[in-house]
Amino acid sequence: MKDKDDRRRAQDKNEFFGHEQGVRLGMRWVVLALWGAVYLGGCGYSLTHRLKDGFTNPEGLYVPVFSNATNEIGAERVFTDAFIREMQSRGQMIITSRRPGAFEVRGEVSRIAYNPTNLTPAGGFNGLRPYRRLPTEIMVEATVSLQLVNPKDGKVLWSGAFSNFRRVPGALSRTYDYQAPSSLPILQQSLVESQYPGIARDIMRDAYDAMLELN
Repeated sequence: MKDKDDRRRAQDKNEFFGHEQGVRLGMRWVVLALWGAVYLGGCGYSLTHRLKDGFTNPEGLYVPVFSNATNEIGAERVFTDAFIREMQSRGQMIITSRRPGAFEVRGEVSRIAYNPTNLTPAGGFNGLRPYRRLPTEIMVEATVSLQLVNPKDGKVLWSGAFSNFRRVPGALSRTYDYQAPSSLPILQQSLVESQYPGIARDIMRDAYDAMLELN
């Protein structure tokens, strides 16, 4: 009985020291992790940023409707609105009406292009003539140029050009004669235009990043 009790006490002692060693090892890893975070933070691994000069003009920024150098009527409104929403969401710029002292952000939708990246198979498709093929996927691309201008003297304080794209499935639901396939171009155009807001949002995020100075 005594030997059995001695073995039990020895087992309990070993379990206690094993648990204590595990706790010490865990605390050691916690200390190392905290030290590493402090060290990296103090060595310039955390980035801060501020807007470049001009964008924080206390008199604010006036954003007229962008000009449109493309044949896509109304696209300028989509990209202008996207710019204003993006800048207002950051809370660092004052968007205002045209007034003395305010700088202007002038934009131009300089390019919108859409081209098929894939076509229906050769040899006919759902009522099409064997030689006729339709796009099953279209890539929509847009480029916008921006300038920060002091209207007092016309000086350009900052400028940049930004591009982005989206892919959209082609319209293939009305290919038989009785379905009036003449409506396909209208459907394709509506699909293309539906991509403008997403492209504009991505472009304006890139534009905001270009307005920053990283320290």
